[in-house]
Amino acid sequence: MTPPSGRTAVAVVVSVALLVAAGSFAGVAAETETTSTGSPDDPTPATALAVGSPGGAGLDDDAVGQARGQVRGEPDLEAYLSQPTVPTGGESTITVDLLNTGEMEMGSELDPRVTTARSLRLEAEAEDEDDPIEVTTGEIAVGDVPTGTPRSVPIDVAVPDDAADGEYDLEVTVRYRYTRTIVPNGTNHYDSSRTEEFHVTVVVDDGARFAIVEADTDAQVGGTGEVNATLRNVGDETARDAIVTGSTSGSGVTLGANGPPNVFVGDWEPGENRTVAFDSSVASDFAGETYVLRSAVEYRDGDGAEVTSPSSRVGVTPIAEQRFAVDGVGGSLEVGHSGNVTGTVANDGPLAVDDAVLVAESTSPGVTFPESRYALPDLAPGESTDFSFDADVTPEADPGPRQLRFTVEHGSGDRTATDESTARIEVGPGQSFAVDGVDSTLEVGYAGSIDGTLTNDGPRTVDEAVIVAEPQSTRVTLGENRYALPELAPGESTDFSFDADVSGQADPGPRQVRFTVEYAGDDATLTDESTARIEVAPRRPEFAIEADDPVVPAGETRRITFEITNQRPETLSSINAGLYADDPISAVEDEAFVDELEPGESTEIRFEVSAAASASERTYPLELDFRYDDERGNDRISDVTQYPLDVSEPVDDGGGPPIATIVLGVLVLVVLAGGAVWYRGRQ
Repeated sequence: MTPPSGRTAVAVVVSVALLVAAGSFAGVAAETETTSTGSPDDPTPATALAVGSPGGAGLDDDAVGQARGQVRGEPDLEAYLSQPTVPTGGESTITVDLLNTGEMEMGSELDPRVTTARSLRLEAEAEDEDDPIEVTTGEIAVGDVPTGTPRSVPIDVAVPDDAADGEYDLEVTVRYRYTRTIVPNGTNHYDSSRTEEFHVTVVVDDGARFAIVEADTDAQVGGTGEVNATLRNVGDETARDAIVTGSTSGSGVTLGANGPPNVFVGDWEPGENRTVAFDSSVASDFAGETYVLRSAVEYRDGDGAEVTSPSSRVGVTPIAEQRFAVDGVGGSLEVGHSGNVTGTVANDGPLAVDDAVLVAESTSPGVTFPESRYALPDLAPGESTDFSFDADVTPEADPGPRQLRFTVEHGSGDRTATDESTARIEVGPGQSFAVDGVDSTLEVGYAGSIDGTLTNDGPRTVDEAVIVAEPQSTRVTLGENRYALPELAPGESTDFSFDADVSGQADPGPRQVRFTVEYAGDDATLTDESTARIEVAPRRPEFAIEADDPVVPAGETRRITFEITNQRPETLSSINAGLYADDPISAVEDEAFVDELEPGESTEIRFEVSAAASASERTYPLELDFRYDDERGNDRISDVTQYPLDVSEPVDDGGGPPIATIVLGVLVLVVLAGGAVWYRGRQ
């Protein structure tokens, strides 16, 4: 026989491998409902084994899969009720426990990849449609259920009051997906969907049951108190070690302010009543008249099992909120002064109150209460009482209405409750003054006065008040800036005057002066300010000087008369006038004295003035100044004033040589005679 060629041998091997792989795949496909296809480039484990092992063609599919590390398995679910007993007369919750034990066909240990029930959904219903039990929960999405710990699924069932005690079956249906086979080192996996039905038994047994037969509360809206509830065991079984738990629905009511709302009542016989009390608080914003109180009882039944009874409920009406009315609020408040706020507070019920306090608060920072709490007497519903608060208004406050908040704090249960109201009060203008007719006699470089009139604009009479003047210029100074005012009733006026000095370096023009009235009020010194404008006049000489065109001939002496007029608004005294002249003019008599001059008064003063013979015919200046005392006794010197003096030609009297020539000749003869005597003495 001719041995087969190499190409023929390869073809045989490939054919055998394909047959083995096809047989393996056919076995897998027959056992799965959903298959995802892997890559055609990846050989199946059976194919790989057939190619690599000469004896592989003789192995079955399971042996090939186990040899290549395949994993195959499925979930194995059980369903049961951990607490199957329910009472009649309402809804109860039972718990279906799903336990997945898993099952492996390939692999030595449970592999969650193939034993987990994924995306499980559960639905239950009564097996017999004539059964009184009704499942009120629809389909439930449970999720993944792995092996090991049971997954608990709560289901609500309703049992009517007239249902007979006994056992009733429920049909529990679960739907889920799982992966049946895992192929290692490949992308092939095989998923399946499964629906399973289980039957569980529910036991209807009333045992101990409870109903609220009466409930009331002493808590007020906005306060605290107790809720008392009387419950009766309406079942046919004794509840052992019973605990009553309370709860409320809605907002605004809280039970168990001092701890959990649980009350232990012990063993509870059928037909027996028990009364329990819960601490409670009702918010001031509680809406409506009644809230719902729910109670449930936890107990041990005859078998020692822990049981929670269906809840009972009843409506509870708290006492209406305590109300107060604040009326007739008024007062005597003025800016910058203390006053009082008065009014009446009434208890509008529904309960009598004692140890209550009225608290006053101002919504304005300009109004304050030194003591904001006013203790109220005992007030029965409908009774009222007057109140009065001292109040202060700052000087910076503006007059006008203010809002006040009044809060009544009163005891309610174990806490302090409050009731608020608001009122409007008027703050009147504060004490004010008007400064009018302000004028001055101020001139640059001179003393004067600032005068005006002050009027009390009310509303109060003031005494021991002082007006303070403050010039807003450093060039104007006051000798005394405080002027004591007489007592002034509202509407009365008084004049004032301040002595002032103006610097010689000041500029003429307007100046601002601030006036502040300081007066006593409410044990404090209060102030009221205003400003006024004054004029500082340009400087002018103290004296006006007049003369009738004084003329002195050259070489002659003449008396010159000046008329001086006091231009100051005050009487000047001890007036010393001085006259000064420069060559060729000289003052033979250079001083004059005047005792005093009243404002606007004039007088004449005289000086002897000579003009040298050599003086030219022209106008020469004379300088005059004055030293004097003002009305305050100040020694003052005026500015220098220049006045013109005309020098005329010498006067020709018509006889002999002029005097100057004669005098000159005499002097020459004296000199000659003296020279002769001296010469003879030398001889």
